[in-house]
Amino acid sequence: MTGKEWYGKLRKKYWPPGKEQLLILVLTGLLLAVIALPAERKEETEQEISEDQEAGEPAGEADYGTRMERRLEELLASVEGVGEVRVMLTFEGTGEEQVEKDKSRSSDGTQEETVYEETDGDRTPYISSRTNPKVTGVLVIAQGGGSTSVQSDILEAAQALFGIEPHKIKIMKMGNSSAGRE
Repeated sequence: MTGKEWYGKLRKKYWPPGKEQLLILVLTGLLLAVIALPAERKEETEQEISEDQEAGEPAGEADYGTRMERRLEELLASVEGVGEVRVMLTFEGTGEEQVEKDKSRSSDGTQEETVYEETDGDRTPYISSRTNPKVTGVLVIAQGGGSTSVQSDILEAAQALFGIEPHKIKIMKMGNSSAGRE
């Protein structure tokens, strides 16, 4: 049987496709789309990390603190009366990473083995969860920090975001020499 004859028989048997063939094609397409999505997210995260490192910013635990400070600055700067703002956060600990373990039973008892993931030939332990360090203090220096209503708004925001006591939050009025520093 030649290639053309074989192709002709297949085409007659499966074309036009029936409901089952269409369903299989659609499900295969969906499966491929789902498989591709996590890879794209990982690439975006790696790109963000490399951009931060190129900008001279620290990676890892210190990066979390820097990101949180920036986010708080952006949020507070959008509040009426706050104006330009600088934020410093202090943390307790460094956070924790939970490494995934496989548990198996043997004649000696239960054994645990670390689960690894491989990327580009590198084996690293698979992290199943991360906890960030706890914020223990907040310093906010704002242009509008001299106003009691602005201080109250900043205090309430910091308490709501970080769940810390008011005496661990300090709000100060920004001086003229601090304005415009980058």
